[in-house]
Amino acid sequence: MTTSKEIYITREIEAFIKIQSQHYPILSIMGPRQSGKTEMIKKYFPELPYFDLEQKETRKKVLENPDQFVRENYMDGVIFDEFHYVPELTEILKTVSDEIRHEVRKQGITAIPTRFVLTGSHNYLFDSKIRETMVGRAALIKLLPFSLQESGCKDPFEAMYKGGYPVLHVNGQVPENFFPAYIENYLDREVKTVHGIEDLRTFRKFMQMCAYLTGNFFDYETVCRTLDLKKKTVEKWLTILYSSYIIFFAGPYHKSAIAKFANKDKLYFYDTGLCADLMGAQSAEHIRINSDFKGKFFENLIFSELWKKNFIKGRYLDPAYFWNVKGEGGYEVDMIIEGMTNLKAIEIKASDKFDPRWFANMSKAKQLQEAQKFVVYTGPTMDVEGGRAINFCDLHLLFLD
Repeated sequence: MTTSKEIYITREIEAFIKIQSQHYPILSIMGPRQSGKTEMIKKYFPELPYFDLEQKETRKKVLENPDQFVRENYMDGVIFDEFHYVPELTEILKTVSDEIRHEVRKQGITAIPTRFVLTGSHNYLFDSKIRETMVGRAALIKLLPFSLQESGCKDPFEAMYKGGYPVLHVNGQVPENFFPAYIENYLDREVKTVHGIEDLRTFRKFMQMCAYLTGNFFDYETVCRTLDLKKKTVEKWLTILYSSYIIFFAGPYHKSAIAKFANKDKLYFYDTGLCADLMGAQSAEHIRINSDFKGKFFENLIFSELWKKNFIKGRYLDPAYFWNVKGEGGYEVDMIIEGMTNLKAIEIKASDKFDPRWFANMSKAKQLQEAQKFVVYTGPTMDVEGGRAINFCDLHLLFLD
């Protein structure tokens, strides 16, 4: 059987890493567990010593004297995997990186190639002390599971069921075996060890409820009542899922920048395969024939793909919104992309047959009259009356003016 060590799929984000690694002494790569961070950095920085700080013995060795550990052994560079386990390294890396920049600038050199590579499955920028250290010293990279282009998946239902975790595409792992083990690992190493949550059974149910709410507004009242949790606990648990790159949120579109922050957001999963497993999907065919699964998973697939493409380009502002009109006669438009000079309205449909009625909601709002109009679906890409229909594998066309 072919193993993941024998196959390496080049990540789209490597082009951005190549640029950033020439200008920052610290390179920070964050993303969910098993998104391919370790394999990528070992390939990209083969000359650097590697330490996995999740290992107790390694942590003990580093924590004896972090300053001495770095200064006496690794001033020329080092990789610290799962950096958030040893935040004590923060101050020494700040001091050393400043010293390096000072020395090279005295020589008239402005570009400072990366010496220290940090990875984390937990967004350690949530720690204010670490965030302050990273500002201006570190290039921030977010590595998510494979994009559609990286996985090469052309079947929409297979893409939804399988998701993008690299191990599912390079060494024969199957979703029905991978995801249960992944969830157990996540609960133990992230939820319990990093965040100190002991009630893992209820947290698992919470993850399942989030999966059922994907593509919808998060219903605090229902979640709190169903799981017998206080709102403060639910907010904390949402932050855990968000900070460990399990979920993200898309907000409503408004011309007013302030109004965009004043409304409810919709919840999505970065990986549809994980979401599908939490909801009990048993196969790609199960998703295709199940009306409760098909539409919401396909919408999630498109939103997550845009978020991935956004991070690949080193951008961190939300790349898309949704349009929501409340009250009697209310309606929605699935996605809004606001460009520098234009607005794009997009409907997302898990169907391979185009229906011109899909453009109806995009024509109702006065603010969207001049917007370019698209439908993303599973059929062929083609120009149609009123706009353009785009196959889900051709999402790059949404970014062309």
